[in-house]
Amino acid sequence: MKDILRVPLFAFMLVCLAVIICVTLYILVARHPKLGVTLEKIFVGILFLTVTGINVMPFTKLHPNVFYNLKTTTPTIIGQIAIYGAMILMLFPRLTKTTKKTVALVIKWIAGDIFLGLFLLIMTLSGLWSQTPEITFRAICAMWGITLVSIYVGKVYSWLEIYGLLRWLTGLLALWVLVKRNPVNGCWTGVLGHKNPFSFQMANTASLWILYAVKDRKYRYLSLFISLIALVALQKGCSGASRVLTVVLISLWSYLALLKKLPVKWAFLCFILFLVGSIGIGILVLNNLEAIIVDALKKDMTLTGRTEFWPLIIDRINQHNPLFGYGKEGFWQYWRGVESPAYGIVVVKSGFVPPHSHNGFIDMFCELGWVGLSLFILSFLNNILRGIKYLAKESLPESGLPLYLLTFILMTNLTEGGIFGISGYWCWYVVLSVKLSLDTTAKDNQH
Repeated sequence: MKDILRVPLFAFMLVCLAVIICVTLYILVARHPKLGVTLEKIFVGILFLTVTGINVMPFTKLHPNVFYNLKTTTPTIIGQIAIYGAMILMLFPRLTKTTKKTVALVIKWIAGDIFLGLFLLIMTLSGLWSQTPEITFRAICAMWGITLVSIYVGKVYSWLEIYGLLRWLTGLLALWVLVKRNPVNGCWTGVLGHKNPFSFQMANTASLWILYAVKDRKYRYLSLFISLIALVALQKGCSGASRVLTVVLISLWSYLALLKKLPVKWAFLCFILFLVGSIGIGILVLNNLEAIIVDALKKDMTLTGRTEFWPLIIDRINQHNPLFGYGKEGFWQYWRGVESPAYGIVVVKSGFVPPHSHNGFIDMFCELGWVGLSLFILSFLNNILRGIKYLAKESLPESGLPLYLLTFILMTNLTEGGIFGISGYWCWYVVLSVKLSLDTTAKDNQH
């Protein structure tokens, strides 16, 4: 295929065909607004699936991290910019309407989540103290790209639409298992390429579709079918943490129904206790009960070595720039050899050299230091409080979606990374932050 693309005539014909398709869709979107809505949801779905980490073509080429990956070729970068640019062009007639009052929106969002606003400011300036400013600058541009799309989703879509988008994207990941299990050492990794993120997404899928089966009788059998696939895939993923996560997420929905009846202050306290209890149970099961770990969950006593290299990472940051870290994508740079900030971090017992912290918050600390981490934690707590307030206003499950997403993001980033990166975790966090700032209801429709 690559040889064919190098033929000038064929490449020219392909470009002409792409231009014709783009222009045609542009005209159709301008004349038929409903087509624009559908096409936009498809494009948003493609991007959100891509940043989830799908490890198959063409998603690997569409992932924004290729923009700052040293192995990426110039044609790939140009092609990616052209594809996303074409998507924007085709939706331009719709975007001229939906992006009105953007300045007012941003002001309202930042006013509602000032800590996240300051966090983004620190991220944007992190190239000033990065040892590799060019890579950091590229990574910042990629982060702002998916952040702007997430802001747009939070502005335009209602909670009901966001719930539907999240449900169908996770459902697609589960259905994909029917054709691509991709076992590695006996554990399924699906289209995500690694058993842990795959199993976490299956836990997410199962909890969302089990709830949908209970709430909507019309699609009950489909919901149960997708839930069953997710639960089987979860079991085959061999991830102990994801099994704990599944129990936490499913029980959360019932717990939220109880929180709706409490005053905001008590509901906030009870939700924090739920998170602390869930984390405590997770640690107890995964790290202290040797019989369960070895026989059932197949884990060792150090969370697969994580607790051995976490202190090394924290010490390394504290020795360099504890306040602001190494800048975006500035720490895990093994391609620099002995000059890499992460050089020498290794699990002595096994010789394992971690490619990242296996903890989203420690990765955030590596890149933006104590200041960035503190700002994000304050933003997280602020969004919990706002989520509690929203929970009391509307009916479940839409009103519980912000707290559900916050729980999922927190629990998954304790043993894996992604919260501060080109990932679905970051996208959904920005979406809920913007949506809570706008304080729209599930009945709102801004189309």
